[in-house]
Amino acid sequence: MSKLWDLVEKNRWTVIAPLAGAVLWVFTGIACTPTTESPVHPGVQVTAERLELDYHQWLADCNTTAKRFDFAARDIERQVQQWGQAESALMQLASGSVANWGGLLQLLMGSGIIGLFADNIRKNGVIGGLKRNK
Repeated sequence: MSKLWDLVEKNRWTVIAPLAGAVLWVFTGIACTPTTESPVHPGVQVTAERLELDYHQWLADCNTTAKRFDFAARDIERQVQQWGQAESALMQLASGSVANWGGLLQLLMGSGIIGLFADNIRKNGVIGGLKRNK
């Protein structure tokens, strides 16, 4: 051991410089990892890998939101189209022409059933009022 120590004593800068360089290299590699503030999570420092992961997560969220907007736009277009068809049918009926006999029959039956329910409700109210006044 003393021979090794004598060798280190004679060549101390030859031993110390590479050893200090290795320590500095390890310290720099571990402690000096470049970080930046996350755009997704303010106040959090992230590495390049985490930044890329946050970017892909943000991009997926944006794509999901874009798909929701597309769905909403298609839903509005469908509703506008359905309303246009209903409005066209009502205008055709209002102008005096009947779309077809089946449609006229369905319109009359539907109106009659609604009238029947309304009349029954009215009659039940009158009968109930008469019973309460006895």
